[in-house]
Amino acid sequence: MNQKILPGKGLADLPFGATRDEVLKVLGEPDEKDSVDLGDEESIAWHYWDLGISLNFDESASYALCTIEVASPEVTLFGQKLIGKTKDEAISFLDLQKIGKHVPETSRGIAYPDVELTLWFNGGEVAEIQWSVMD
Repeated sequence: MNQKILPGKGLADLPFGATRDEVLKVLGEPDEKDSVDLGDEESIAWHYWDLGISLNFDESASYALCTIEVASPEVTLFGQKLIGKTKDEAISFLDLQKIGKHVPETSRGIAYPDVELTLWFNGGEVAEIQWSVMD
């Protein structure tokens, strides 16, 4: 599987808007499935632990793929592997990519809202990258 992040579009092999059946053809059955009540809508999450990928299918998106989160060190963004990089290294690299300004998401993450991209940190290093379809 090609784990190349395409901001606003998905992964190289998994475009946003893909149906659950289309995802099954690419990745097979997930290791775990969750359903979360977000208050105003339902979100279904599929987790592929061995691949380091979690996928979300939201009711507001007609249960099509709308958010991806990766923790695999093999994933690339703009040709660079960011998992394991320090916060400063990741920010310096992404600030050169002309994707808008980053803002603190929480104490654990930073977001690039212009491209619906969030980096989550653990111990000062990038642990996960999450991105969504752009409106």
